[in-house]
Amino acid sequence: MRGEPLLEVRDLVVAYGRGRALFGGGAGIVAVKGVSFDITVGEGFALVGESGSGKSTIGRAILGLAPVAGGSIRFDGQDIAAFGRRIPLSFRRNVQVVFQDPRSSLNPRRTIRDAIGQVVERHFATSAPATEARVGDLLAKVGLAAYFMHRYPGELSGGQRQRVAIARALATEPRLLICDEPVSALDVSTQSQILNLLADLQRDLGLAYLFISHDLAVVRQVADVVAVMRHGKLVEMGASEDLYRNPTHPYTRMLVSSVPKPDPRGREERRAMRVALRHAANASPAA
Repeated sequence: MRGEPLLEVRDLVVAYGRGRALFGGGAGIVAVKGVSFDITVGEGFALVGESGSGKSTIGRAILGLAPVAGGSIRFDGQDIAAFGRRIPLSFRRNVQVVFQDPRSSLNPRRTIRDAIGQVVERHFATSAPATEARVGDLLAKVGLAAYFMHRYPGELSGGQRQRVAIARALATEPRLLICDEPVSALDVSTQSQILNLLADLQRDLGLAYLFISHDLAVVRQVADVVAVMRHGKLVEMGASEDLYRNPTHPYTRMLVSSVPKPDPRGREERRAMRVALRHAANASPAA
């Protein structure tokens, strides 16, 4: 049984351009079309869909970075739309984000100590020695030695940079972490390590995740609940294992059938099934 909601999204519409004036009208683009879901305290919730499905737009709307044309987003009972352009520091402390490419989200001219320490000092007004100790603790949480704080992003591997990005997100002691394709830029072995790290942090810190991905195989490791998006709408949502074992929507079945399997037998049959399911998904009125 799911607990009390930390994040409540109701009938969310996100539109750009003239489409904002009327749902589906004008020459604008309606990227999200009436989406509703909850994320409870400490829960891993995944939004899955192909590029252009609207999943990342929802993450941006929660962060106040995309125009909400309808519906509501409430975090811990507060209406995010009511913040306007001046989002309070308390909200930014409670909701943090890890982006796909850590190289672009870390300043190459700043050491890791500066990148994380600036966040610590802004939110907790610590002294320099206390900040450095906190940075060391955060690096340890993500599996990096303290000496990494004196390095620059360009001296780190992709996996190490993503660990630093996660440590920086944890610096504010957030309650909700939005992970937008956090492993898609990494090789397969590094992806597994980062996913294991995220699962451990969720268990140890009681974090709630909004995990955004195009890959069902990736989210299975960290998600309690999976919602499948297509063309700006939710087409299916359910407990992770239930959805993997018994998907009901043709598009979800297509995604599940696309998950790589170690057994090469039946490869042609699975390929044919994916083609058939894609046709069914395109023909489905719910899509």
